[in-house]
Amino acid sequence: MVRLTFLGTSDAFNGGGRRHSCYWVDDHAGAFAVDFGPTALLAVEREGLDLGRLDAVYLTHMHGDHIGGLALLLCALQHAHARRRPLTVAGPPGHEARLAALIDSSYPSLARGGLGFPLVLRRWRVPGAVWLGGREVTAIRARHDKHAVACSIRVETDGVGLAFSGDTGWQPELARLAEGSDLFVCECTDVSSRYAGHISLDALAAHRAELKTARLYLSHLSAASRAAACDRAAALDLTVADDGLVLEIG
Repeated sequence: MVRLTFLGTSDAFNGGGRRHSCYWVDDHAGAFAVDFGPTALLAVEREGLDLGRLDAVYLTHMHGDHIGGLALLLCALQHAHARRRPLTVAGPPGHEARLAALIDSSYPSLARGGLGFPLVLRRWRVPGAVWLGGREVTAIRARHDKHAVACSIRVETDGVGLAFSGDTGWQPELARLAEGSDLFVCECTDVSSRYAGHISLDALAAHRAELKTARLYLSHLSAASRAAACDRAAALDLTVADDGLVLEIG
């Protein structure tokens, strides 16, 4: 059984007073997070999750609302939890240097050998697949910010397939990534398309039939897109996720 907790479901601007989009998954190996934005550590505490179980963070891309809480996480693990076992941070090419810069600007002592546990950095090819701690992570290039090497990912664990769009505009490759998944967490930043790097509710409606997933959940929502998606959820056969939502899959 895989357990998914929505740590946050908002867009970059905390639309509707909600936390940044981020996800926590408990499985046989422990737990992993998909992204870790500025509000993620707060969410972990509020949802009563055990940071001691966390063995990996998988990054879709290197924008602040998706990585801004990583330095806080490392500091908390070091000082509040006295962690000794390794933590893996995995992501697309270039994430290593940006993570180092983030840590150095936030907590310089941690960047200069202050961590009391191994920080293991792994990268995946985009597109490509990699095995990480008993999980298979498949990544495709997202239609977002080319300088952030954005990707959408799918994680196979315990016989369950979980797909995450990350930040992306619509592309046929996204439907192929989600095909046959047990659950697809898809961004829905706007009501109608204003920026090619994000999916709107209107775009999702136009392509809904192409998404062959068992369950479709919307996240990365502005206040406006959340309200509109709630109104159209039944017609589009989807669920609008909310902060703290917990799902058991498999």
